[in-house]
Amino acid sequence: MSLFKNKELVHNPRVLIRRTDTEDVSFTVKQLEGAFYRVKPENMKEILFLQGLKKNIFLYSPASGDGLIVTLNLF
Repeated sequence: MSLFKNKELVHNPRVLIRRTDTEDVSFTVKQLEGAFYRVKPENMKEILFLQGLKKNIFLYSPASGDGLIVTLNLF
């Protein structure tokens, strides 16, 4: 069984990055360069896989739309 059967290839996605320089919770939008996958977890195996990834290194929140942005080299 492979993970994320309905993954979508996206190029140069815009993602949200949490700011750590303030006490308030705020985010900035950053444009990543290159190819990434947009995935939507559909079962517990996929959710547990995503929970093990480091945020803002391999796993990102998209600035718009559903799912999560994952680096291409994980697949």
